[in-house]
Parts: sequence; C-alpha cells; structure tokens
Amino acid sequence: MNVYKLTWKVSKDTLKIIVNKNADAKMQRELENRTNKDENTLISRRRVFGSYALVGTQRAEYLQFKQDKKLSLSEATLDYLYSLKQLQNDNLAKFFGIQCNDDNMPTLTVLHTLVERGTLEEFCLDRDFEMNETFKSAFMRDMLKGLNYLHKGPIAHHGFLQASTCLIDINWVLKLTLYGVSNFICDAFDSTNVKLLDHAAPMISYPQYVCFPPEHLKEYDPTGKLPPRIVRGSQKGDMYCVGMILYMMIEREDPFMLIHSLERPNPNLVKDIIDNGKMPRVADEHNPEAKLLQKCQECWNRIPEERPDVRKILETIAIVYPLAKGNLVDQMMKMNEKYAAELEEQVSIRTQDLALAQVATMKLLNEMLPAAVAEDLKNGIVREPRSYESATVMFVQICEFNALMKKSTPNQTIMFLNDVFDQFDNVIKNHDAYKVETTGETYMVASGVPEENEGRHVYEIAEMSLEIREVSYRYKLSYNPSYVLRVRIGFHMGPIAAGVIGIRSPRYCLFGDTVNFASRMQSNSAPNQIQTSEITANLLMASKMYTFKKRGYVHVKGKGDVKCFWLNQHVHEGENGEPPLTHSIQGPSTSEIRGVEETAIMHPLRKV
Repeated sequence: MNVYKLTWKVSKDTLKIIVNKNADAKMQRELENRTNKDENTLISRRRVFGSYALVGTQRAEYLQFKQDKKLSLSEATLDYLYSLKQLQNDNLAKFFGIQCNDDNMPTLTVLHTLVERGTLEEFCLDRDFEMNETFKSAFMRDMLKGLNYLHKGPIAHHGFLQASTCLIDINWVLKLTLYGVSNFICDAFDSTNVKLLDHAAPMISYPQYVCFPPEHLKEYDPTGKLPPRIVRGSQKGDMYCVGMILYMMIEREDPFMLIHSLERPNPNLVKDIIDNGKMPRVADEHNPEAKLLQKCQECWNRIPEERPDVRKILETIAIVYPLAKGNLVDQMMKMNEKYAAELEEQVSIRTQDLALAQVATMKLLNEMLPAAVAEDLKNGIVREPRSYESATVMFVQICEFNALMKKSTPNQTIMFLNDVFDQFDNVIKNHDAYKVETTGETYMVASGVPEENEGRHVYEIAEMSLEIREVSYRYKLSYNPSYVLRVRIGFHMGPIAAGVIGIRSPRYCLFGDTVNFASRMQSNSAPNQIQTSEITANLLMASKMYTFKKRGYVHVKGKGDVKCFWLNQHVHEGENGEPPLTHSIQGPSTSEIRGVEETAIMHPLRKV
C-alpha cells in the first residue's frame, strides 16, 4: 500500500469530539437550527453547535458511526479517497479525511471543514429572513458551481446533496459539504462493518430523507419502512436533489410540507414516491420564478437520463434573475455602488441616506478587514502583503470557561461571551490596535499592523492588557452573581508577516513565529496574570512606566526553556508632587503556576 494514498486518513490521536454534555439529541438539533432574532441578524448570525470535531486545532463537521469490523480498502477505494482529499474549490468545504480501522477506537468518522454562519435549510425555513432574488441567485450559482466542479472531476457526484449540506460561510459564500462519501458509507453499512452509534440521534430527518432520489431510495428501502439513512448517490441523483433545493428556496418550505420533524407523518409517503411518482406540489401560477419551478419538475423526472444537467439549470437562473450576476458579495457591492450613484444625483435632499449607505458598506468591509485595508479596498487599492520588523500580538483567554458552560444554558453562554468580548472591544477602541479574531473563549489582538506606529505597539498592548484585566475584576454575571471572571493574558513583540488572504472572501491574516510565541505566553500564563517574554519585558522596563515580577524559566513548546515575566502594574504620575499612583496584583500562587505548567491548553490557530 502506497503511503501517499493515505493522506486522507485522520489519526485517532489528533481527533477529539466536542459535545455539549448538557444537551440530549433533541437539544443538539434545536441548537443547530437556532436563529438569532436581533436587528443585526444579517451580519451577526452564526450557527450554535451541539457538537463538533477537533482535528488538531482545526474545527470540523463530522459524521460518526460504530465500527464493528475493520474495513478492507481496495486500491480503487484508496485512489478515490486520495482524489477526494485533493479537491480544492471556493464552493466546497475542505474534506479533512476519515478516521477508521483504529485499535481501541471502534468508530468511523467522516470529517469536513466546519462552516460557521448557517445552513441553506435554516435560511430557507426561517420566514424572518428575507431571501430576495439577490440571495437566491447567488446561493443557487454557488451551489451549482461547486456541483459542476464535482461532476467534472474524479469524484463525479455529490451523493448527499441536501439544503442541510449547503453551508453559508461567514462571507456569505455557499459551500457544499459531506460530498463524495455516501457510497463509501453505504458500502460499509451493507457489509455490516459499521452501524449507527448506540443511543445516537437519527443520522438524517424524515423530511430530508424523502428528498433523496427515488431510484436510490428504492435500492435501500423498497418497502418504505426502514429508518431514514444516507443512500447511494449518482450524478443524475444529484440533479434530482437540485430540484428539491431550488423548490425549497423558491417556496420557503420543505418540499413535502413535513416541517422539521423526525416522525413519520405518513408511513406510505416513501412508497408513493418510489412507486407512484409522487412529487412536491407546484401551483399553476404565472410568476417570475415559474421557469425555475418547471426545471424543478424536470429534475424530478423518474427517468434519470432525462433530467437536466448543471449547465441548463444555470441558463434558466440567468433568465429568471437577469439583473443578479456573480456571488453575493459582488452583488451587494454592485447594489451599494448603484444606490450610491442614485443618491448622489439627489444629494441636496438625500445626503443623510447616502451617508447611511456608505456606512453600511464600510461596516460590512470592516467586519472582515482592518479599517485602513477596508478603506483601500473601497478606493480600489489592493494592499500588497508585507513583513513588519516589529509588532505586538496579545491573546486573552477566559479561564474555567468549560466549567461555566456546564452550568449555563446555550443562550446564557452566548450572551456571556458577547457581553465580555463587547467590553474588551470597548477597551480596544481607545487604542491603536486591531482585533484579529475571537475563537471560542480566546480573544486575539495585534498592534503595529497594518499601520506601523513608531514602536508604540508594545505600550499599546501593555496598556490594553492591564485595562482588560481591570474589566475582569469589575465584571458581574447577571445569572450567576457568585461567578468571578478570571482571564489568562500573554503577549509578545517581534517580526510578523501580514496580508489580505482571499480574493472573493478577503480576510486580513497574521503569520510568523511572533504569533505562535504570543499564543504560548497566554497558554502558559496563570489566571489573572499577564505574562510576556524577556525581550518584551526589557523594553517596557526601560521606559520606567511599568513594574514586572520575574517568573523564571518556563518550558515553551517549540522554544525550550524561556525566561518569562509577569506584568504587574503601570506607574501613574501623581499630582502636586504626590507619590506615583500604582495598581498591582499579587503574583500567582505556586499551585496556580503548577496547574498552568501541567495543563496543555489547545488554541485553534494555524501553526506557522
């Protein structure tokens, strides 16, 4: 067996399943279909996961089964999985791989990159979300582009194409997930190598199950009485599913009007679909989207060879939505530009509306990029990636977060994180710094990029670290008054590389050893302490504005033993000749330091 063909195999040692232990299967489904109802839904909407997988430090969607016998993988299967691993497309969630055939871990786990914002199914069934032709056309095109890539490549089909496997990412790009694995999983089921985990929730809901192609339903369940499960897939089967998804987007209802339920409201429905050609109801109405509904009916043709292909569906979309071209971000930018041009013609009476439109556009860009980079992008300037001789990166982590999460409802957990990070944001606003990202309970900030600030970055970060710690002292948790917020802070100064990654979905990313070192300073710190490296501490001490306590040597992964310091206080000048005012904190106890050094704190950050 060639080792290169096993790049798809995920080691059990790198895989960890994160589950909300307070949630039963029903609550997990409710969490994953939960919808935010606030006024900023369009920007702030995110999925809340009942469970997800960690592959190293990266989060992943997963399907997991109990493996009773080891799988025998042929050369053809190995080649197929290798090809699946190599796929790269803007409209596909990356395939991480499969965990299987491991001793002491009798499971088979299929893993794809986790996508944050939501599923297409959630958006279709949420009547509070206004899915206009801009959203519809963009999502349809993204789905079909990803599917066309699969159909023309070595994988040749998706096999598990549902509105629930069409994921919307943080930049409103639709990505297909769980593609190319349905036949592999069905082979494992048919050979009795795997089965559902004991006490596991059903793999798929009944309303989703009845949307599979009838020819594949018949292969698995000719009686219509078996429990819902993934079935085999094919190219023409994918086109049947395309019709179901387009119908759901147009009608804003699941095709057989079953709502999201795991019950079987009509035990004869599967038999009607297989034997009697039952299809979703299409009204005889002459509306602008009638041509698309007609294509849906063609997709449901019981003779698979007569179903339309991807190209014909795209042609119909271009006819039905003639003004909507490109992906969602392109359309939103064009709409804003057109709207701004119209407002400028009426500037005397519409100045306020123009300002609001420009603010909305910049708000969208500023969510993804630093203000200076967003301003350049708005003006048509592409900022080149570059290296910085010196910048400072800080990480802040909430201590005992998992313990608090076990005592809180999902809604309380999200409200807590939003409240704490909003207060951290208020600190950042008063300094020359950029919030890079928040991942779980960890908050990342940088100063000195993208705009250099003549060496002030280390002082800006030092001040922010002290102010954020002060915020933690004052914080009160409304639903748990006895809770004491403690944070673990670390920062480091050094060279860094930064630039905008992505053309269609740009993000401002930081790279370099300084980022990793700062992360280690945080992960090896103690609660309510601010830890920094020797080179950073020496520079701050030279200013005579800060006091430090020497911690000593700490073993840092990848660096060996490193001399570290606690930042304790900022010395403020007193008035009228009075002694300087200081605020300090007692150093950590021996038990706290020992606990930090013995605990491996994983941080979801790319390793450079």
